[in-house]
Amino acid sequence: MNNSILLRNPDRLAVETCQNVIRELILHSDKYKVSGAKFNTLVKAYYAVESLPAKKITGYIDISANTHLPGGGLDYSSFTIGEDYFEIYTGFVSYTGGECDDSVWEKIYSSKDTEHRKSFIRALECWAESFLLHLDDSPATSLLVLDRSELDGNEAVRAEVNPEPKTITPNYSYETAPRREYDEVPF
Repeated sequence: MNNSILLRNPDRLAVETCQNVIRELILHSDKYKVSGAKFNTLVKAYYAVESLPAKKITGYIDISANTHLPGGGLDYSSFTIGEDYFEIYTGFVSYTGGECDDSVWEKIYSSKDTEHRKSFIRALECWAESFLLHLDDSPATSLLVLDRSELDGNEAVRAEVNPEPKTITPNYSYETAPRREYDEVPF
């Protein structure tokens, strides 16, 4: 199994762009109304992106920002960090009568491709600007963070990002009186 994603020079720019978007979401989490669960996934995503080309997750994390348009349309900007790929894309979905009528998406970047568009830098700049603009209207409902991943590597980081639930036993459940031994059942 391959433990790294192949990164070339344009890839570094794509990684830095997503790091900047994630950093903005983390640093201004109150402005973007980022919940605790989303915050933890953003930290995990930042760690995974920062570690590229080394593979740090299994599964994937998808982070997108969208704007619901009048008439039922949806415009979005998104990126996905997978265990063997990294992609940035944008798209539009139109709904008529509750059913998807038209769907269009455009790949801005993919670690699976060796060629990129001529205006790659401008496309990344526009994508990052669009991502943050989607959050201006309604940040709580516009930010979608989908985490279908497990963090590999440093267990201390994993424990911080995905803390184990703690079970607290109420005090009254502890026996304070000495235990009595019965020869037979006392009822």
